[in-house]
This record gives sequence, C-alpha cells and structure tokens, in this order.
Amino acid sequence: MRQGHESEHEAFLDRLESAQGANLLRRCSLTYYALYQSGSDLRIVFRSEKPSIIAGFLRNRRMWPDYWEFERAGESEDVEAWSPRFEWTPA
Repeated sequence: MRQGHESEHEAFLDRLESAQGANLLRRCSLTYYALYQSGSDLRIVFRSEKPSIIAGFLRNRRMWPDYWEFERAGESEDVEAWSPRFEWTPA
C-alpha cells in the first residue's frame, strides 16, 4: 500500500466487513478472500472456481483500490507466518 493512504485503507476494510462488502465479494464469484497486513505490506489471497475472473478482479476498484500496488502473483506459503486482517468465505 502506498504511504499516506492508511485512513482510506482502514475505511476499505470497514466496507469489506459490512454486509455490503460480503455481498460484493459474493457477486465477484469468489470462494475465498483474505487480506494479510504487516505495516504497509499487504498480501491478498483470493480464490474462485472461475479463473477467468482474476484479471477483472484486479481491475475492480471497489475490490482493489488504486493505492494498492500489485507486485507479483504469490503462493499460499507467502502468508503462512501472517495473520489475516480480514477473511471471508461465502455463507
């Protein structure tokens, strides 16, 4: 996350934790979403049964704010030592 956007990031997390956020995640065809954070470093893990949605998801500003910076695709092991700041699975 770019420096200076901490309050926007906190507001984004508040929206994710709301019923509206859960509905948006569901409409994105995700089966799992988690956000891990250490300082300003973020790691986002999301899954879908529809691999074709991934590129569109990364362009969706409601789910990927413009103050986040995509560095690379990762592996599940990249977050083993991190605790999720937010985690969602469909009910």
